[in-house]
Amino acid sequence: MRTAKIAWFGLAVLFISGCSGESEYDYAVPSEVCRVNIPASEIKPLLRPGKVIKETFREIGLRSGEHHSCDLVVDKKQDVSISVSRQTGELDIAEKAADKYVNLNRVSVSSGVTSAAVGDDGAVAWMKCKPKAGQPQYEFPEAKQGEYSHLALEVRTESESDGVKNSGQRRAEIESFLRAYVPALMKDWCS
Repeated sequence: MRTAKIAWFGLAVLFISGCSGESEYDYAVPSEVCRVNIPASEIKPLLRPGKVIKETFREIGLRSGEHHSCDLVVDKKQDVSISVSRQTGELDIAEKAADKYVNLNRVSVSSGVTSAAVGDDGAVAWMKCKPKAGQPQYEFPEAKQGEYSHLALEVRTESESDGVKNSGQRRAEIESFLRAYVPALMKDWCS
């Protein structure tokens, strides 16, 4: 009888720990996001706990290094989506993207960033960026027209569905990620 009680207790502990495992990160939080190295501590708050994380990466356009996007998927649910694209001129992305994000407000990020904003569900940034040697220099390389001079960054996050985090905390986490990601991105993409 004592063996049965111990076995039952063991099953109860397994069941309870299985339920509490929902709030644990059973995967390694990446320190490289969309081919840009950042501290794992900056991306972790934007990711849900779970068992498996997967990144999908897509080059968009004809030439590598002009535009790409990637998604971070936790347990088959998209958590973070990032898009980076080379641009030929100046744009106030904070103004242009205002209707695409919830409560988008301007922020100051770092030098070289001409426009940036953070919302409850993501962030945007427009930065000066002359491509490095060996990277695409022109939108139309055959005619050497449309010289790339800027980068656009768009970050989308899933809204907190469990209600634990308030929008102020979520925005602070997104802004912290943006502040870490932009300089690392510019280091990789800009001369």
